Amino acid sequence: MALCAVACQAQDAVVKTLRSRMDGFRQNVLESAEKVSAADYSFKPTPEVRSFHQLLAHLTDANYSICSPLKNEANPSSGATEKKAAGKDVIPALKSSFDYCDGALAAMNDAKLAGTIKRGATERPLAYYALHLLDHTALHYGNLITYMRLKGIVPPETERRQQAPPKK
Repeated sequence: MALCAVACQAQDAVVKTLRSRMDGFRQNVLESAEKVSAADYSFKPTPEVRSFHQLLAHLTDANYSICSPLKNEANPSSGATEKKAAGKDVIPALKSSFDYCDGALAAMNDAKLAGTIKRGATERPLAYYALHLLDHTALHYGNLITYMRLKGIVPPETERRQQAPPKK
C-alpha cells in the first residue's frame, strides 16, 4: 500500500512541477501588467531594449509559438500583438495566450514530454517546448521586475511575501 502511494505521488512529477511553476509565473506576469500604470507601458530602461508593453506583447506572441507544438497544431496566432493591442489592451491577449498554454500543459504528462515533434527540419522532444515556455516566461518576468523596480514599483511576488504573516 505504501509503495503504491509513493508511486502515485511520483506519477507525472515533472509535468506537475512545470504546471505549478508556470501558474506562479502567469500570476506574476499578469499582476505586473495590471499593476504598472498605462503611462509606464512605454517605459524603456534604455533605447535599445523593449518597452514594458513590447515585453508583454512579445510574451503573448511567444506563448502561442512555444505552446502550439505541445498541442501538435499550427500556431493559432497571427502574431504582431504589439501592433494590435496598444497599452493595457494587451492584457486580455496576454491572458488568452497563457490560457492557450495552460490547455497544452493540462493535456501533457511525463510520458508525452518524451515524445517528439517535427517542426520544419527540426525534430525535438515535447519537453524542449515545455521547458522553453518556463525559461522564456521566467526570463521576461525578470525583465518586468527590473522595469518595475526602476519605476519604484514593488513587483507582485515581492509584495505578496511582504504582506504574508511571519512564519512561526
